Amino acid sequence: MFTNDNTECSTKISIISQNKFDQWLIKQSIFNKNWCLSNNFKGEKGKILKIPYDDGRLKEVVIGEGKNADLSGISSFSSTNIGNYFSFLKYSDSSETDVQKAWIWGQHQLRHKTSQNSLYVKDKDKIKFLNHYSKATKLSLDLINMPANELNPLTFNNIVKNHKLFSKFYFKKYTDSQIKKLFPLTYAVGKSSNIHPQFLQVSNKKINNKDQPIVIIGKGVTFDTGGVNIKPGNSMRNMKKDMGGASIALSLFLLSSYLLKKSKIVLLIPAAENSISSKAMRPGDVYNSRSGKSIEISHTDAEGRLLLADAMELANELNPSIIIDFATLTGAARVALGEDLPAYFCNHEPTIKKIEMLNSRKLRCWRLPLFKNYKSKLQSKVADLCNASLDGMAGSITAALFIEEFILSPKTPWVHFDTYAWSSGSMISSKGAALQGLDIMSDFLNENFS
Repeated sequence: MFTNDNTECSTKISIISQNKFDQWLIKQSIFNKNWCLSNNFKGEKGKILKIPYDDGRLKEVVIGEGKNADLSGISSFSSTNIGNYFSFLKYSDSSETDVQKAWIWGQHQLRHKTSQNSLYVKDKDKIKFLNHYSKATKLSLDLINMPANELNPLTFNNIVKNHKLFSKFYFKKYTDSQIKKLFPLTYAVGKSSNIHPQFLQVSNKKINNKDQPIVIIGKGVTFDTGGVNIKPGNSMRNMKKDMGGASIALSLFLLSSYLLKKSKIVLLIPAAENSISSKAMRPGDVYNSRSGKSIEISHTDAEGRLLLADAMELANELNPSIIIDFATLTGAARVALGEDLPAYFCNHEPTIKKIEMLNSRKLRCWRLPLFKNYKSKLQSKVADLCNASLDGMAGSITAALFIEEFILSPKTPWVHFDTYAWSSGSMISSKGAALQGLDIMSDFLNENFS
């Protein structure tokens, strides 16, 4: 996929921004200019132009990225062409790393095929990281894409524990009886299924009470029927992806453990199926959280936040330096921002400023407010709070406010991603699993915790 031997990579790939197309074109030979004109190439996003030598051999590949640094073209080219290449980015608006990651996403589209092309990368250490990035994201994508008859809470747990990427990490095992006692909200969701809920806890180093680790949390609902408040058929179709937050968290843990050699990092994944049975939780049921906070179930399809509540309360006990969670939580976030731009919430102004600094370089997420006035929507007459508001308004905000209730100290920085974990095939990924929010939080941790 990558090589640092530039003698192997004979074909140049020029990535051209539509904003800089005229600057690039004026430097070209008469032949290249005429070839662009004949093929109506102007640097539009996703457009690929192959320029030949006089004898017909491939001389150069020119890929347009449009006006907004869209790298779908390089991703598409990586997945469909055999050869050895080096990239030329003088007239691109994209970074070298973004191009290299887009190359990887194209390779992921090959599924079970072996890569037969390579891209030149000068730095050997960079190649090692890119190969690790490729393996981590491939695992996460494969888990999201697995059908629910193959992936359940138990198989998810076993795949992670037995995967070679996790072979040097530290796992804490929980029995069924411990999960019922220690993670009662996860149990409340998962007891409807004959596959018992699981709780995955793994760290890159041994943890003690003084360590202040980075804690990464992912929602692991391996299939979501909606429970007794059953989803409509169209809404249930892709609910195998409802563990997408867990998969994104998994990749962030792997990347951060690789990059942040001195940091202690903990991954927490509560996993359950939200099924329909005589054991399923019902609207009006009341359950106590790990800390004893009572929750009235106002809607059984607001189950993911219950899993996150358990994980948040455990995270408090680890004395974290920061908590980051990912969840395919609400349709409201998708309605507001679409599938490619995930919503995030944060309770800590310095952390917000650092994320927005990254966003100023390249927009990858959008902050929504933790608007405290909406807490009243979660009030219950019989419990400490309800798990969901029923008025249909500000669903993503009220979900985030619910989760925030389980953070013990308001001084603990917390970042919550309400993400989609799916793509219709736009941008750089093919149709299916996607890892929205991963790269920006990997960059955030690398820049602030290394």
